[in-house]
Amino acid sequence: MMRPDMVYHYPIWAVGLSLAIVAVIGTILLEFAVRYFVSPAVRRQHNDIAAAIFSIVGVTYAVLLAFVAMLAWEGFNKAKAASYVEAIQVLDVFQAADSLAEPMRANLIGGLHHYTVAVIATEWPAQAEGHVVRAGDRYLAELDQLAGGLKPTSPADTNLHAMLLQSLTRLRDARQERLLAAETTIPGIVWFVVIVGGAITISFGSFLGAPSVRMHLCMCSLLGVSGVLVLVLIIALSNPFRGDFRVSTAPFDYVLSRIEKPP
Repeated sequence: MMRPDMVYHYPIWAVGLSLAIVAVIGTILLEFAVRYFVSPAVRRQHNDIAAAIFSIVGVTYAVLLAFVAMLAWEGFNKAKAASYVEAIQVLDVFQAADSLAEPMRANLIGGLHHYTVAVIATEWPAQAEGHVVRAGDRYLAELDQLAGGLKPTSPADTNLHAMLLQSLTRLRDARQERLLAAETTIPGIVWFVVIVGGAITISFGSFLGAPSVRMHLCMCSLLGVSGVLVLVLIIALSNPFRGDFRVSTAPFDYVLSRIEKPP
């Protein structure tokens, strides 16, 4: 069964090329269909009115595309920022735990190692498939339990304990931001409006009468391809953890290398 998210299983250039070809073929077929039912002479008689209405339709659709593209771009940046903040908080917890005495130090660092590996090896591949898996929750709960059971015996230990608890709280918040970004996408109604609006815009261009059929076909085809380019941009950015331009695990890979580095 064909699903809309299948576009993320293919390279973005292949998706863009396929959509561009479909847009050009659809534009050409539509143009010939309009020419069959409405003669060029009749269309040229209404060019002034049609051109004025077409400019309004075109500007409206351009504003819609820009709005959706901006939403996708902001969502992508938020997801990327949330991932980096979460990795930074893992590093903060590691630095606070590294200053504690054994065996608490080893227990906390071991829990952090398990958490980071779970994020990289389990949660990230699931996000790339469009699912949210909370494999790191159990390790984060264990870290909270370990930190809560710590009994400071000096002012320095008290400060470290407070820093550790604060870092764990920030880590939990950053994790929720990342998971929320992985679940958030552009609603289906927006995709419907974008696609139908593009079809209406291209269709309206076919009702303009031009002396040269080839020139009219080229102009309408280029109009369709330009809309496809923006659509491909929206597809690439609308799911930050999927596709060729997804948010990478680079910050967590760095944190994991720091955790695994011998003291």
